[in-house]
Amino acid sequence: MRYLRILWEGLIPNNPVFILALGLCSTLAVTLKVENAFFMAVMVGITTIFSSVIVAALRYYIPFRYRLLSYMLIIVTVVIAVEQILRALFPDVARALGPYVGLIVTNCVVMGRLEAYAASHRPGEAFVDALGVAMGYATVLLTIASIREFLGNGTLWGLQVAPDFYIPCRVFNSPPGAFIVFAALLFAVNWLRAFAGRDS
Repeated sequence: MRYLRILWEGLIPNNPVFILALGLCSTLAVTLKVENAFFMAVMVGITTIFSSVIVAALRYYIPFRYRLLSYMLIIVTVVIAVEQILRALFPDVARALGPYVGLIVTNCVVMGRLEAYAASHRPGEAFVDALGVAMGYATVLLTIASIREFLGNGTLWGLQVAPDFYIPCRVFNSPPGAFIVFAALLFAVNWLRAFAGRDS
């Protein structure tokens, strides 16, 4: 039951994008296509989970004054490993994500969970927390990407899903389109939170 609560906290109440406003650069940059958003979410999720478990396991051995440097080295190691696997299995996606993979190293989502949770909890708890945060991050990325790709191209994952008469709204293929979708979703999330708060 405790692990379910930790998972839920990372998924909804402490959602890294909508609630904590972390990782916005990569969120808006890679959500032009669902495919790119999916693989970025997977890479960030794997990096967060592995880094959190490693930091939690080594939390008593990392000097406090060197903790941020240690976290960075751990994150870089995981990111490089994941990137090489992606390049080997999905070279086209790796090329599309190329400029943004480096953002994972400095992504506040990953660093935030290491500093706020993994550094002071056991590996099992850190794993569940990182999994919840990764799921929350992936949900946001895929939602924004689905809306942008559908409205901007009439497609989802490159497949035509809009009717023939639909005229794509190309503004959603541009950076302003990302901000429009993000703002609309953020408004909806805050409205739902306020509505739920009144009911309770």
